[in-house]
Amino acid sequence: MTQLPEKNFIPSTQIQPTVAPHPPRLATVGQFIAVVLIWSFTPLAAVLTVHEIHWAWGLFFRFSIAIPLAFICLFYFRQKLILTRQALISYASGAVGLFGSMTFCYMGATRVSSGMISIIYGTAPLWSGLIAVFILKREHFLKRQWYGLIVAFFGLSLTMGLATNHIQVDLLGIIYEVIAVLLYVLSMFSVAKVGADIHPIIQTTGSTIVSWLGYLCLLPFFLSDLPTQLPSLQTSLALLYSALFSSVLAMIFYFHLIQKLNPTTVMLITILTPVFATCWGFLFNHEPLSSHLVIGLMLLCLGLFLYTYRKNRRLL
Repeated sequence: MTQLPEKNFIPSTQIQPTVAPHPPRLATVGQFIAVVLIWSFTPLAAVLTVHEIHWAWGLFFRFSIAIPLAFICLFYFRQKLILTRQALISYASGAVGLFGSMTFCYMGATRVSSGMISIIYGTAPLWSGLIAVFILKREHFLKRQWYGLIVAFFGLSLTMGLATNHIQVDLLGIIYEVIAVLLYVLSMFSVAKVGADIHPIIQTTGSTIVSWLGYLCLLPFFLSDLPTQLPSLQTSLALLYSALFSSVLAMIFYFHLIQKLNPTTVMLITILTPVFATCWGFLFNHEPLSSHLVIGLMLLCLGLFLYTYRKNRRLL
């Protein structure tokens, strides 16, 4: 699970990881593939987690595992957690995209498929652009981008079955996931607005801690759902995967890619991830794969490509 100024939805104030001056091309390609694969499996991990553990406890366990891993990354990058007022506000802004977004994402995961979760999260750049144009009023769309928006949202409606005789998905689950994406986008804008200008690993660690404290305060309302036995191997692996790969490793790779590649190439991650996530859900969780979902997914990818494409840019 990520997760916005301009058309690239990670603020420039966070793009400062410490990396080698000129990483090999092969390593960059490997990081790109790794991020696509990790994030495409993340919705499936969320769905498998909530099948056995209540979503609130699942997220609490996930962030409990992610915090020590984040501190290991801090040590590796030779960074220290900053506790200034501005940094704390930045952590809280980032927590909107972790605590808030992940809460609704996992709530929705109890109702919709992993492929649908990834498809809805794939629309994050579209929501980001709409906010930048109509609310912040700091940019405007080209004609091609308007076409891309229309095609993408039409494709999204097809994946949900809205253009067929009957809706194929749980509407409440869809609403949860859309709220999750909007909170994620809002979080990225908020972090950029605060402008703390701190290392992305510090930002990630601080926001993870704030989110963990939020879940700690939330748990008393779900004491009756406390797991009474150890989860199965499948659920345990899903939790470990979400904490290690989705919450930490993929973010490190992603920040590196932002620094080394142009926005068009990085945005290909958003286009490819829903495609692979839908395949993984079909193969490993027996999720239905209808014709209107496939066509809608293709239109969504086409719309995203039209929306994010830049001419005369170096791709790799």
